[in-house]
Amino acid sequence: MELLEATLQKFIVPLTALLGAVIGGMFSLRASSKAYQLEMAKEQKRDEREVQNMLDAIGIEIGTLWNFHMQRIGAMAENLPIGGAFEFYYPLTQDYFTVYNTNAGKIGAVSDKALREAIVVCYNKCKKVVDGFKYNNVLYKDYRDLLMMPPTSQNHNEYVQAKHAELVEFATIIIEDHYEVKGYVEQLLALLDARS
Repeated sequence: MELLEATLQKFIVPLTALLGAVIGGMFSLRASSKAYQLEMAKEQKRDEREVQNMLDAIGIEIGTLWNFHMQRIGAMAENLPIGGAFEFYYPLTQDYFTVYNTNAGKIGAVSDKALREAIVVCYNKCKKVVDGFKYNNVLYKDYRDLLMMPPTSQNHNEYVQAKHAELVEFATIIIEDHYEVKGYVEQLLALLDARS
């Protein structure tokens, strides 16, 4: 009997230790898994907060730029008579889309596909309007230079009139672009407001 007891003890002690290790390991694994899930949830909330902060900043940037545009040139574009031209230099010398440009790589993190698309399209259309006015500045400078230049040929007045016709024709494009971007800005601001 002592032999049987000694043999059983030889197996029971390691078996008990093994069972204790398995149970302890399961609890450790469960605790680690829970800690990992909590950390992932915190990281997801941090990412969501970062995306929302970016969207808030985009809303402020695009709203501010649009208000500035309407005060400076948008109202003129909407009231320019048919056959009119933008006969002035409009200073556009800096990057007006700082928030968008510095966060362009993060726009993919926006979960709403329609909002992502609205942001990209709106900013691209805004940049198109800026480029349009930059080109108008070139046309206006050429026109002004021709006006200031003493006539050197019989065709001088024809050149001046042709350059003015280019300004008038391009004004139509600027106005079309203005109304197009106005719709995109309104759509983007509405989508951003709906998230708030």
